[in-house]
Amino acid sequence: MPYLRLKIKQVLKSKLTWISLLAILLGCFYFWTKNYNSRYINPRITEARENIAVEKKNVKYYQKQLKKTNLTKKDKHKIELDLVENKSSIKEFKTLIKSIQTNKWQKAYQIIIKQEKYNLADAKRNNANKDDLLPLESNIQKLQYLARNNLPEENEHYSVKGGFFILEMMQEVLPPLAVLAVIFILIKLYSSGFYDRMRLGNLLPQRNRFLIEVGAGSLIGFGYFLSAFLLIFIIPSIFFGTGNFKYPMIGVDAVAKQSIFIPMHQLFCPTLILELFSFMFIANMVLLFVQIFKNRLLALFVSVFILIGGMVLPQYVVAARNFAQFIPMSYFFSLQPVDGMFGISNAYVFADETKLVTYPQVNFVNGILVLTVGIIILLLLNYLIAQKAQKGRKTK
Repeated sequence: MPYLRLKIKQVLKSKLTWISLLAILLGCFYFWTKNYNSRYINPRITEARENIAVEKKNVKYYQKQLKKTNLTKKDKHKIELDLVENKSSIKEFKTLIKSIQTNKWQKAYQIIIKQEKYNLADAKRNNANKDDLLPLESNIQKLQYLARNNLPEENEHYSVKGGFFILEMMQEVLPPLAVLAVIFILIKLYSSGFYDRMRLGNLLPQRNRFLIEVGAGSLIGFGYFLSAFLLIFIIPSIFFGTGNFKYPMIGVDAVAKQSIFIPMHQLFCPTLILELFSFMFIANMVLLFVQIFKNRLLALFVSVFILIGGMVLPQYVVAARNFAQFIPMSYFFSLQPVDGMFGISNAYVFADETKLVTYPQVNFVNGILVLTVGIIILLLLNYLIAQKAQKGRKTK
């Protein structure tokens, strides 16, 4: 296909392509350097050391209490029991630290799960509500899964490993950056053939050329995103590995309103499929604005306003989430409909939501349906506008 090859060459030769790709990589790897700087900080070890410090203070306190002469036999016995318990806790926390540092995770999990079950029982004794108990119960289930599958615990939200890091970036960072860059690239690509406010391409037979043009834009957009995706995945993987693809990533059952754990490998395929449909929609939308406005700057402004604005609106405006399933741009953050986290990451920052509010209607299946309908409508509009322009030119 000569046209497709020509457009790909134009994109590859454009400085905008490489500058924007470099900017995206630098933006994402800014977060990676933060993860890198804290890679030796294990929250379990930090917490265990803090607990040891507290228990040592308690030991000193009880030892001083035992030296008092006015203690009853009952009080003395109680203090001695507390002292034994404190010393036992110190020993257990030290064992936990050593087990994690030497990668003896089965031993570490026995201690961690025991502590988490104690915290859960303590919360129940204090009449904690269901919303407070759910995270504790989910965490125990996750730890038991890791123990059964002999997987080391990872701090998946602050990891330097490729698999964990790309999923972290896909949650909120990479999609809007990639969409913005692709809009600029496609505007330049589609508006390059204007003469006297007329797209020269509209003078050619539309049936085959039109589909090739839309296909080329979709392929270039998704190819650009996929390049960034793979680079952000591969570069950290070279130095620190990919991470275990069986690792349970936290998600949400949006219907049941509870945390679930999804193996990492189950997230990649549906996420990339949604992105493919998203960039097909974006290519059609940009082409539509280029054909309507016949002005590069105006088409760019409207494309950014509609496409990026449509992405941001449901993320930060709670009221917009009630109809977010009908907004094609809601699915540009393609990981969120797959893992059920749509509307959750920003809920506590931008809304006074004290309970877990989910949006089950924004899911993978609905995303495919909404984007497909949008693509078909845009294809039809683009074709009709191109045909009208062609006929109008011929009659003059």
